[in-house]
Amino acid sequence: MSNIREIAKRAGIGIATVSRYLNDNGYVSEESKKKIQKVIEELNYTPNALARAVFTKNSKTIGLMVPNISNPFFNQLASVIEDYAKNMGYNIFLCNTDDDKEKEKNYLEVLKSHRVAGIIASRSQCKSEYSNINIPVVAFENHILDNIITVSSDNYNGGRMAFEHLYSKNCERILQIRGPKSFEATELRFEGFMDAAKDKGVEVSFIEFQSDFQVEMLEADINSMNDISQYDGIFVFNDIAAATIMRSLKKRGVTIPNQVKIIGFDNSFIGELLYPSLTTINQPIEEIGRTIVELLIKQINGDEVAVKDYILQTKLIERETTLSLEI
Repeated sequence: MSNIREIAKRAGIGIATVSRYLNDNGYVSEESKKKIQKVIEELNYTPNALARAVFTKNSKTIGLMVPNISNPFFNQLASVIEDYAKNMGYNIFLCNTDDDKEKEKNYLEVLKSHRVAGIIASRSQCKSEYSNINIPVVAFENHILDNIITVSSDNYNGGRMAFEHLYSKNCERILQIRGPKSFEATELRFEGFMDAAKDKGVEVSFIEFQSDFQVEMLEADINSMNDISQYDGIFVFNDIAAATIMRSLKKRGVTIPNQVKIIGFDNSFIGELLYPSLTTINQPIEEIGRTIVELLIKQINGDEVAVKDYILQTKLIERETTLSLEI
């Protein structure tokens, strides 16, 4: 197998010069660059990424942990993060944690062993495991430690928006579908919705779901409920769960939005594909992805970055599930 020594020998150039060229670290004359590149092509040489990471102390790889890549929102977020990272010269090492603490811990060890330059931890279920790693980290949604930056949407205000929208549509019997309590984002949506209802003096029913995406679990949650068709307004903590609620209502002969109005959260692509199309609270996914990548790479480069919550604004996207139909 080819190595730096063989390249240097064939090109008639010192090993240190070849190393600078391969790692883009220091001056190399144009003449030397051409000689080195010619030999690389002749040998079909591929640099050892791990060895390069040891030498440069930057693998140009970012570990991205997501709770479920099948969830439309996290699928889109991973794609956005990958695009921004690529534009800044970084590759993505994708880890699917399934919101499982042990799985996340194992992935953390894998990322450390591969000397990733930084880690993006989406909806982390771990805390102390991050306390002794010397790798820059940015958290999305769930807070990890006081010295780790957290990026999120304004979930609390998004919850308030959802209630105010249903209230403006004259909904009187309102139900909130609450997400798992271990998810900070869905808890803030719940609190925002309930506080807005309290401000208007409106009683709101709620039920907690144990999953945010697994359809079988979502349907089990729905089947455990009392008659869902008694409500005329429903706020669901994310779009995929809202889609499952819509499916259940349609099976029961309930029409949307005539008998019940529904609003989700995320503005993932699934909302526009549903019939009727889903009213939802938009998370600014492009801005989220860009902010996460920029903050992480600044830390990787040794720039000073304020450790705080970076909260991005949400907004209502009104579609057919909350339309006011003319009589």
